[in-house]
Amino acid sequence: MAVTPRGRRLRRAVGRWASAFAALLRPQGKPAYADGIAAGVALAGPLVFGLRTGRPGIGATAALCAVLMAMPLPPGAGTAERARHLAARGLWTTAAGIYVALAGRSVAALAPGVAVAAFAGALLPRVGTTAALAVLLLGISGDGGSPLPWPGVTEAAGCAWTALLLLPRPGKAVGDRQRPSAAPLRHASRTGLLTGAATAATGWEGSLWGQGHWLVTSLLLSLRPTRGETRTKAVKRLIGNALGGVVAALLLLGHPGPAAVAAVVGVSGAVAYTFRPANYAYWSLASPVLLLLLSDYGRPLPWWAAAVRAAMVLAGGSLAVLASRWLWPAEEGG
Repeated sequence: MAVTPRGRRLRRAVGRWASAFAALLRPQGKPAYADGIAAGVALAGPLVFGLRTGRPGIGATAALCAVLMAMPLPPGAGTAERARHLAARGLWTTAAGIYVALAGRSVAALAPGVAVAAFAGALLPRVGTTAALAVLLLGISGDGGSPLPWPGVTEAAGCAWTALLLLPRPGKAVGDRQRPSAAPLRHASRTGLLTGAATAATGWEGSLWGQGHWLVTSLLLSLRPTRGETRTKAVKRLIGNALGGVVAALLLLGHPGPAAVAAVVGVSGAVAYTFRPANYAYWSLASPVLLLLLSDYGRPLPWWAAAVRAAMVLAGGSLAVLASRWLWPAEEGG
């Protein structure tokens, strides 16, 4: 049977989409097996400790700090540069815990805190999105009901535990190299403005609405200095979260207990952090399980929470793409 012109056009379109999809998933670096294993231990350890001591909330807070600390370190960086990155992340995460404890967990306190932290992180390459995510996620979860009178202690302990595991660098390092950052002031300004506004918009009766914080997270993580970077990051997050969300929904249907959650968080965290340096899309595939189970630890989630998260990722990524085009766009385009 002869192929019609319409069929040929459809076949070419499908081929182009398939090629684009394959390009998005193509490895762009090497997996970090040692860092991935260390991250898995850093995540599961505090949860097990919390269960054994009868304080699961404290364990969840420390594990959440591990999520923020274990983001990929510069490729080829030696021990000194890794220590600088870990120290910067630890200080900002602990400061976020103190800020939330003193200023409160209302949207009125979180929105300006997220905005300022996002602005600073866009200008400080060793901090990046860690500071804003710390204010947002710790503002939602709190300090786990720490019995100590000093704020930030749980966060500092979680950061120190993770740094201890991640600092060793097996093998020979290439050198203490750090790629210079050219993040413009306008990118920092729009990042702070949009994430602060998105945090305020998700507020309902003074607190963050339901799963609305995923909108802020998606916007913060998708928005890059150029349009091309933003578009690629948003698409990878959408595809990965849509597919990974199916796995998360199936797990939530099983209503896992705290011990099972600790095991799943450790394994999924190890996989996510191992393959994140290879391609951000791999992180987006593995992280929904980790983050859905951990960020709302102790509060059972329905299976459809994974679908809500995917919708928030789409909304946040779309806002980031629009902002990169219309709000102080980069001169070089993208």
